[in-house]
Amino acid sequence: MNDIEQPSPPQNTELTFPWLTIPSLVEFTNEEVTENQIRWWLRSKSTNGLDKCTRIIGRKIYINKNGFMDWFAQGVTA
Repeated sequence: MNDIEQPSPPQNTELTFPWLTIPSLVEFTNEEVTENQIRWWLRSKSTNGLDKCTRIIGRKIYINKNGFMDWFAQGVTA
């Protein structure tokens, strides 16, 4: 008999879209990783393994958050 609609909780976009641009990734790491570091790693992505978690669409580079964290935890090589 309770017809009052309960408000839905706000949607967490971190769970729905795990891809970040370079500036977003810098912000995600609380600026512990710089944009220049990321760009350097991306230049060697085919040899350091970062290519598995990156996508290039047009001129935009997207990096998968979970893939990046796994890659970073294994140790950056290149």
